[in-house]
Amino acid sequence: MNRQALSGVRRRDLLHILPDPGRGAWITLVLILLCQAGAANTGLSDSYEYWFHTGMQFHQEGRLSEAKEAYEQGLARDPNNAALLNNLGNVLSDLGDHQEALTRYEQAREVGGGDTIILGNIGRTLFLLGEYDRSALMCLNATALDPDNSIAWYYAGTAYYELARYDRAREYLHKALALNQSFALAWNNLGNVYVQQGELYEAFRHYHKALESDRNLTQAWYNLGILLFASERYCESAKAFNEVVRIKPGDDDALGRLRAAQEKCEGDPSLSP
Repeated sequence: MNRQALSGVRRRDLLHILPDPGRGAWITLVLILLCQAGAANTGLSDSYEYWFHTGMQFHQEGRLSEAKEAYEQGLARDPNNAALLNNLGNVLSDLGDHQEALTRYEQAREVGGGDTIILGNIGRTLFLLGEYDRSALMCLNATALDPDNSIAWYYAGTAYYELARYDRAREYLHKALALNQSFALAWNNLGNVYVQQGELYEAFRHYHKALESDRNLTQAWYNLGILLFASERYCESAKAFNEVVRIKPGDDDALGRLRAAQEKCEGDPSLSP
């Protein structure tokens, strides 16, 4: 079940920061409206703020290559802007270039200091690169600055899970959930911790809590299916793997497990995918 703990938060949960918040909310509104109107020739296109908000808009729309270009334009005008560097790191992370994302986050940290958001993003990226010790340390640095940083608690806990330090994993995932009861991935990964500690009732309960928060969380259905199969509850296991296949029709691993569970089941044709 370790592979299921590797899943990170979705793109909308990436930590963003805004530049110069002291300038007031009005400039944000003006710049967004100008971006929407195509204000490339207004003169504001020479400001880093214009390119920052252009990048934010493109990123929210899922236009990652254009967001990357916009943030790079902003950095050409203000190379040491921590917010631009951080948010460019977010785009690079979404594009799958975690090493380059880490470079940008580290640059943001160098010029922006120990901001909890930047530290959290460094910790998340180190986790995605498989550097679990460093990830946990960085995430705990982030939570020391902001104990309400639920994403940093989540990655600290999941990193300790990967290090087989289950008591710490359990503690930190509980902290993430205390801050966000709808954190489906945290419920799922806490279920994984309970499996490793032999507390199967708690594992079942936490996988179901994950699915209460997100019915389409394939990791929770997959893990639930494995646990049900191991508990010789084959028909229920088949139903769980059927959900994985419904959500991700191309998941050959889940499809193979579905067939194995169906073979063990007492023969209910309605379980066929």
